[in-house]
Amino acid sequence: MHASARARLRSQTACRKRRDQSSALRRLRAARRGSAQVNVIINPRETGFVLLDFVEVFGNRNRVILEIGSGKGRFLIASAMEQPDVNFIGIEKSLHYYRVIRERVEKRGLRNVRIVNHDAFPVIQKMINDNSVSESHIYFPDPWPKRREQKRRIIRPEALGEMRRVLAEGGSGIYVTDHREYFDAAKPLLEQFFRVETRIPGPDDPPRTNYEAKYRAEGREIYEVRFWKG
Repeated sequence: MHASARARLRSQTACRKRRDQSSALRRLRAARRGSAQVNVIINPRETGFVLLDFVEVFGNRNRVILEIGSGKGRFLIASAMEQPDVNFIGIEKSLHYYRVIRERVEKRGLRNVRIVNHDAFPVIQKMINDNSVSESHIYFPDPWPKRREQKRRIIRPEALGEMRRVLAEGGSGIYVTDHREYFDAAKPLLEQFFRVETRIPGPDDPPRTNYEAKYRAEGREIYEVRFWKG
């Protein structure tokens, strides 16, 4: 081979090697960016009410805990930080509180939290698979005290039927309220679907939400129902 041809071949080989290295570096940087940025949002207003595959959503087969009405995210975030090998989904209807949770989750870089800004019932009914949730937590839901509004309560037969469907066999849940009438109405409904146990949190029980901390400071009575499937 002529010397000039060999020189061109060496030059072309070197160029290909540099391009390959540059391409590999771009892929590595993209992978790093992807690993650092996790989409914590599940938005049924954009996607519709699609059935969620939790393995696809979280990228693992860890168990899933559901919180219905996450408020500002105190329970959701603290639990996710304490249990990095557990996945958490929080449903929060308030757009303001949803944005607060999203900001706090993203700030902490929590990879095991997803949040949904929507009314809880259709999300549970249409987006969550049978027997896919290990725990359900419901803290201080709106009591809707007026009789004409009580059909909107989350503790109602059709919603409890869906909660039972998505809860895994042997799974558990907690319902907590400061509203005595709601507690008295909810307990027999929960008993129709689950095995239940009632308790009143004591002073040694740490508050799980901002509402619980506030209501305890005000001296309000707190009522709790724990429930199990199976």
